Amino acid sequence: MNTTHDRRTFLRTTAMAAATAAVAGGRTTHALPLFEESSGIRWDKAPCRFCGTGCHVQVGVEDGRVVAIAGDQQADVNKGLLCVKGYHVGMILYGEDRLTRPLLRRGDAYEPISWDEAIDVVARRIMKAPERFAMYGSGQWTIPEGYAAQKFMKGGLANNHIDPNARLCMASAVTGFLATYGVDEPAGCYADLDECDVLITWGNNPAEMHPVLFSRIIDRRSRGESVRLIDIGTRRTRTTEQAQDFLLMNPHGDVPIALGICHLLIENGTYDRDFVERHCNFRAPQADTPTLTGEAIPFEEYKRRIARYTPEHVETLSGVPAAQIRMLADLFGNRDLRITSLWCMGMNQHTMGTAVNSLVHGVHLLSGHFGRPGDAPTSLTGQPSACGTVREVGTLAHALPGGRVVTDPEHRAQ
Repeated sequence: MNTTHDRRTFLRTTAMAAATAAVAGGRTTHALPLFEESSGIRWDKAPCRFCGTGCHVQVGVEDGRVVAIAGDQQADVNKGLLCVKGYHVGMILYGEDRLTRPLLRRGDAYEPISWDEAIDVVARRIMKAPERFAMYGSGQWTIPEGYAAQKFMKGGLANNHIDPNARLCMASAVTGFLATYGVDEPAGCYADLDECDVLITWGNNPAEMHPVLFSRIIDRRSRGESVRLIDIGTRRTRTTEQAQDFLLMNPHGDVPIALGICHLLIENGTYDRDFVERHCNFRAPQADTPTLTGEAIPFEEYKRRIARYTPEHVETLSGVPAAQIRMLADLFGNRDLRITSLWCMGMNQHTMGTAVNSLVHGVHLLSGHFGRPGDAPTSLTGQPSACGTVREVGTLAHALPGGRVVTDPEHRAQ
């Protein structure tokens, strides 16, 4: 049967698939057999490409077309759940404006050409002037795609003119990780959402941007667990609706807020002295030749530098009442609690992105809310392979695979 599926049919079939998976009650591996037997639809696995959560989806195919989407119950990331964006991911293939053929610009117009012709045109122009060729990728690339592109450009053409849209997405998260830990990748993981007592969202709206992750908190509350949600931001969002505390700040107010917390932890003697002495050092920007890591300073110098960030001074800078700054410091000063911080593009596309990333990491390190389940500073990504394809594979102009960089002769030799 060669059936044409419109939007309504797709949504109805998807809803039936999701309901069947829920009723089945068991976990699936690569298919939903009950639904497959009743409809003839073939099921396969795929990742959702909408955000950085990384949900696993079951894709129902009939007559060569995607006709249904369901969450994968085997996946620890989403545990069978999808958000409205995930349930619609299959419809991307059939949008009227989707590009399905190469287009070649002739004058002011773009003309469709064949794939063979497109490859010939690109090859001729590359061979004529390989140093003038560039490639623009994204965090939507799969890891094999990114590695092939990286090897083609830097290995094949001896040209590092390759960069992804993630450069504009979360580059400051990367520099924050490198400046703080010396390596690139977050310290926390999704499982911290299942363990934390307090969740702080810094300029972040996971209720709408990462709803599958946010549902973990709502699910815990529905089962009677106590999870305190504190939302820090410049506007109210759907995340705010679920928060016990909302700290309405001025733009860039998160920088003085983080400094104010650190000041109070030291002033009140509630910072984790043992953790700091064993695991932390303190650094400050170099005036003459600025670097990502700065220069080492003693603890007393760090204490002196942040002494002016009293709650009252922070209030004048951030717009957040001094009492709420003290509330945050009291929570971080209590090591019986497990505290997770979440942020995404609100901090990562900040005009002081590297600084505010490093500061929030620093709050967790200074307070000792680090390295235990539920105690973590975690930057969420906006794309599903911003870490794997972009950073681990190195599809950035300055990068090589495995955390290596183009400017290091030893890395280039490897």
